[in-house]
Amino acid sequence: MKKEVRPFIFTLIVLVVLIAAYPSYRLFSKVSTESKIENLLEQKDYDQDISKKEMMYDSKTGRYFLEVRYENEPDYTYTYEVIDDKILTIAYDKKKSEVTTDLKHILK
Repeated sequence: MKKEVRPFIFTLIVLVVLIAAYPSYRLFSKVSTESKIENLLEQKDYDQDISKKEMMYDSKTGRYFLEVRYENEPDYTYTYEVIDDKILTIAYDKKKSEVTTDLKHILK
């Protein structure tokens, strides 16, 4: 094989590996985030009151978050997101305004 072709083939192989690895990284990130949040919700016994939950992806931050509605607080939607191994909780009302008062399902 000619010496001029080797760098091209090496570059092509690296590019293919990187492109193939990206979906695997996203899947790992999603599963990891979901697992951490679910475990903490179970520890706090919040999982008993869940009426709806959905894992979502924020393309701006590149992170997954869990959106949850509880049966005993149907007017609020909670988002749980893992940031630096800590779980950030934000609650929204029906008008999509952030709620800053004390609510039952805030993770601390």
